[in-house]
Amino acid sequence: MARWLSAIGAMLVLLGLAAHWFGWDALLWVPEAALAAIRRDPETYGVVAAGLLLMLLARVIGRRGG
Repeated sequence: MARWLSAIGAMLVLLGLAAHWFGWDALLWVPEAALAAIRRDPETYGVVAAGLLLMLLARVIGRRGG
């Protein structure tokens, strides 16, 4: 748990520094572009999301020894 908290903290520090250097508008362009792509072709990204969910589930099951 501590390792995850440390990793999240480091990621937030990097996000804050990037926002300071490049500005929030530049950083938020990527999520806006991703949402626009999802709206254009929701079926494809639905399949991608299902694949990511299955990968996450496999990782959780693998950690429990199943």
